Amino acid sequence: VKSIGNSAFEDCKKLTNIKIPDSVTCIGNRAFGYCTNLSRITIPDSVTYISGYPFYSCKSLKSITIPDSVTSIGKGAFAYCASLTRVEIPNSVASIGEEAFEWCESLTSITIPDGVTSIGWSAFWCCLRLKSITIPNSVTSISEDAFHSCTSLKSITIPSSVTRIGNSAFCHCSSLTSITIPSSVTSIGEEAFSGCKSLASITIPDGVKSIGGYAFYGCSSLTSIALSDSMTSIEKYTFYGCSSLKSIT
Repeated sequence: VKSIGNSAFEDCKKLTNIKIPDSVTCIGNRAFGYCTNLSRITIPDSVTYISGYPFYSCKSLKSITIPDSVTSIGKGAFAYCASLTRVEIPNSVASIGEEAFEWCESLTSITIPDGVTSIGWSAFWCCLRLKSITIPNSVTSISEDAFHSCTSLKSITIPSSVTRIGNSAFCHCSSLTSITIPSSVTSIGEEAFSGCKSLASITIPDGVKSIGGYAFYGCSSLTSIALSDSMTSIEKYTFYGCSSLKSIT
């Protein structure tokens, strides 16, 4: 067997564990989708690509080790794996796809390896217990909604390789108290930090030329903000609802 086809074991609700043989190189779309009692799976080193939604809604899956042979984590690969607490991502991975870990509500921490260059749209949406995350210098793009509603995330450092913070990237990260935006960033997207009600202060680096609409909407603990000299555009409702804001430069 060289590949596991699309929906091969989808909705096999009594399946509890499975070992994939070393001959398999590809796991198809929704191959194990909705296997709600699957608690353990071994992915062999022969697998090079994890496609769209292969383990979607495997709600009993608690941990997963991704082998060094994998270069890309596909769209929705582990989305809605509500019991997933531990994920090991190897250095071979270059991209984390859209919705890859969406609604992995038990995931508390994750380290993104140095090889990753992009974090896809909604990659960690509603990872409600995610407290910390390490983003390496190799990442150049944090896409829209990447960490939307990560309500336990308290702090994050964005590496100097990032040039743009996407729309709603950290929207509703209600426990976020501090964030460092590097000088490499040139634009902050719409609703990027909207609803970050614990964020007390922020410095916008000199490289930022535009801030999108609603970017800091409802940041009710924000007391001060310093804008850059290169700023050319502040869009609508950027600081709407910042009820504690006392000073702005």
